[in-house]
Amino acid sequence: MKYVIEQAGRVLRHPLPISLAFLTLLQALHYFDTRWRFVPFLVAVTLAIAALLFLLSRRPTFSLWAAGLTVLLIAAMSEVKFRLKGFSLHVFDFAFTGLDRSALSFLVGSYFNLLIAGLAALAAAFVFLVVAFRSDRRSVRSFVVRACLFVIAAVGVVALYPQKNGEPDYVHYISGYDASSFFVSIGDLEFPLGRIVLAGRLENVEAEGKLSDDISCGVAASQPDLFLVLSESQTSPSYFPQVTVPEWMSASFQSQDGRVHPMQVETFGGGTWVTNFSVMTGLSGADFGWQSPYVTQILEGRVKASLPSLMARCGYRTIAVMPMQASFVNEGPFLTSIGFQEIVDFDAMKPESHFVRDRFYFDVVERIVREHREKDRRPLFIAMQTLFPHGPYDMTLVPQDALPDKAFAPDAQVDEYLRRVALSKQDLQDFRRERERMPGPNGTIVLDFGDHQAVATKDYLAAGTPGNNVFSDLGSIAYKTYYTVHGYGRDIDMRPFAIPLDVGFLAASLIEAAGLPTSPTFEALARLRDACEGRYHACPDRALVDQHLRQRQDAGLLNLD
Repeated sequence: MKYVIEQAGRVLRHPLPISLAFLTLLQALHYFDTRWRFVPFLVAVTLAIAALLFLLSRRPTFSLWAAGLTVLLIAAMSEVKFRLKGFSLHVFDFAFTGLDRSALSFLVGSYFNLLIAGLAALAAAFVFLVVAFRSDRRSVRSFVVRACLFVIAAVGVVALYPQKNGEPDYVHYISGYDASSFFVSIGDLEFPLGRIVLAGRLENVEAEGKLSDDISCGVAASQPDLFLVLSESQTSPSYFPQVTVPEWMSASFQSQDGRVHPMQVETFGGGTWVTNFSVMTGLSGADFGWQSPYVTQILEGRVKASLPSLMARCGYRTIAVMPMQASFVNEGPFLTSIGFQEIVDFDAMKPESHFVRDRFYFDVVERIVREHREKDRRPLFIAMQTLFPHGPYDMTLVPQDALPDKAFAPDAQVDEYLRRVALSKQDLQDFRRERERMPGPNGTIVLDFGDHQAVATKDYLAAGTPGNNVFSDLGSIAYKTYYTVHGYGRDIDMRPFAIPLDVGFLAASLIEAAGLPTSPTFEALARLRDACEGRYHACPDRALVDQHLRQRQDAGLLNLD
């Protein structure tokens, strides 16, 4: 063993392997980050890590190899997270997701093979670094010299960091810049712990006009039941000419007016809770910058004006049905804080696994409706989330006899994804038929919406926009989903849905279209929608959005302190 370590040490210390490894590192950094202009910064980061390790260990060769491996492993982790969740690795992930047991449990159960591959890579890296450490010679350089090397390298990191040139801080994390994202995110620590990014944006905004905490419930005897269905990982197949789906499946994405209504969300491949947050609160996740994936943690108890709180104040029974545990990304406590009186989660429903068909969740809702109507005269507001079309798509969940044999797409994973969507749509249509059959005394409204697109069709996005980073623009097709609206025993004015909507305007538009209870906040959102042509975070006159948010803050409806 000693002989092997000695021979390995000679190889690792030789200039040729070190030079080849450096060239390989440059190529890898460019691959993971996609831009050469960040490579010098990443080289400086690598050297700074190496200098720190050298300061502590006094082993120069080991420090170089360890630094290079560290940067590559972090880049690989970021790449995996971006491919699965649409948001690159951030230093806060280790605090928010890393300490979330329900999130970790779901990730382990869903991506077990990926986890095993990652652990194997870490084990191999560990063995390599142990050999590199034991085979290296301790340097005679003094502590002062080693400390100076670290200071010089750290200065280089700051000096070589490319300026953002006014680029919003969240863009770095949604654009797939995976080699640099984690190290760039360390700069976010300059904010006081817990400070909300949006607060800084609104500090110098002076509100023109005021909002109140009043509500207008209308006639209680005419309030319809309201069902919101979050359709997991779904968007209209018509956006992808590369796939072929049955006519009935395409029609299932249409509202009662026969149109497919597009909606722009602010997350790709994951981050369901970010879209749900925007629908329920009438806020834009992107307005919170790099904190967007963590809104359910940082805004618990801080949002007073919301769709569920409005419904609850107007006498509705408000229920959230979610296929995850309530503690997952803190969504259950957040939903409770914005007005949901009851949370029916994974633990309450006890499905066999996370990947049961959506009809399981619809059956749960059906039971709630039947039991409620037998003994409670209150109108119902139920917001439910589905899960069946969620990734990964390398395992078959759809029985071969459940759908026609003809493939929807040539790619096996895309085909599996679309087959799951087809079954999900069948289950949703059965639910709609039941609502049509039993609309309740005052009618029923069913709205379903896509929370984000699936990673399965990611390559189709790149093919449609060659040469451009489709993920860096929230207005691109990568963030385009849909919503449908159907009224049963209740008239709906579809004019508020005449233009494409950003997700933050969906609830205000539904309230206006269906004559639901309303408030000054949602009336202001409807006016803002018209003034901004359906765009929220990227409103052509962004000052209007900031004014609205400042009004909500001044009225105590949004606490950013």
